[in-house]
Amino acid sequence: MILDNGRTGMLGKAVTRQALNCIRCGACLNVCPVYQQVGGHAYGSVYPGPIGAVITPQLSGIEKGARLPFASSLCGACRDACPVHIDIPELLLHLRAEVVASQGGFFARAAFRGWAWAMVKPGRYSIATGFARVFPFLLPTGPWKRGRDFPGLARRPFRKWWRDSL
Repeated sequence: MILDNGRTGMLGKAVTRQALNCIRCGACLNVCPVYQQVGGHAYGSVYPGPIGAVITPQLSGIEKGARLPFASSLCGACRDACPVHIDIPELLLHLRAEVVASQGGFFARAAFRGWAWAMVKPGRYSIATGFARVFPFLLPTGPWKRGRDFPGLARRPFRKWWRDSL
C-alpha cells in the first residue's frame, strides 16, 4: 500500500517540490521566533513550526490550512538553519498568494494592487492616507478585519507632526 496524502501535488509544482526534501530535523523549529512563542500545538498538525506551515496546507488542502502560511514573520531564520536548504519563506509567500487567490476575490486583489501602487512613492502614500482619513468607511478591511483590531488612522499624519516638531 502506498500513501500519497497530497505529495504528488507538491511534487508537481517546482516551488513546492523542495518541501519534500524535509528530513524533519527540527532545525527550523529551534530558530523560529513564532514557534518559540506559540509552541507546536497551535499549528494543529503533526508537522509543527515553519515547515508545518508549508506542508500541512498542501497535504490537508489549502482551505483547511489557510491560516498557517500567515503564521510567520518571514524573517528567514528557518531558511538559514535548514540543512537541506529549503527556502521556507519563499514557500510561505507562494502559499499566501494561493490563499488570497482562493479566498480573496476581485475586491481583495484590487485593494492589494491599490495598496502596492500607493506604497511605491511617498506622494502617493500621502494621497491614499488622506483619502482614507476622509472616507474611512471605504477601506477594504472586510474579511481581514474580522479576526483583527483595526486601530484607524491618526488625525494628524506623522510627516506633518515631524515637520512641525522640528
